[in-house]
Amino acid sequence: MNQKIVTAEDAKKAQKEAEWAYNNAMEKFYYSMLEVVFLRIKSHLSEKGLKKVLDIDNKRNDNENLGVEFSQKTWKILAESWAGAEGLAMTKIADLYGLEIADLDISKIDKNPTTPECNPSTN
Repeated sequence: MNQKIVTAEDAKKAQKEAEWAYNNAMEKFYYSMLEVVFLRIKSHLSEKGLKKVLDIDNKRNDNENLGVEFSQKTWKILAESWAGAEGLAMTKIADLYGLEIADLDISKIDKNPTTPECNPSTN
């Protein structure tokens, strides 16, 4: 069996590449998660509920500041919701690999993840 020797430099390079790819994928993922959640909510709306959603959406369209504020709150909610799910998934997948705390570079774990920025277009 031919096994490659992994150096600290290899690990740092892999970390940087994965972090870059993660950050790019997260923006796409948040938009997908947002779409899925909104579609799920919409699939459960009554006539009264649909009217509320349409009223808020009209207000957001008419008031850019309200629209931006609503979007920022939405992104924050998605970040908070995802943090728990991501941590659970990471723990379970790390277990599949037999990883232990000693196998992780704890300095890379963000204790205060930032909420993705929302920059809505003004088309």
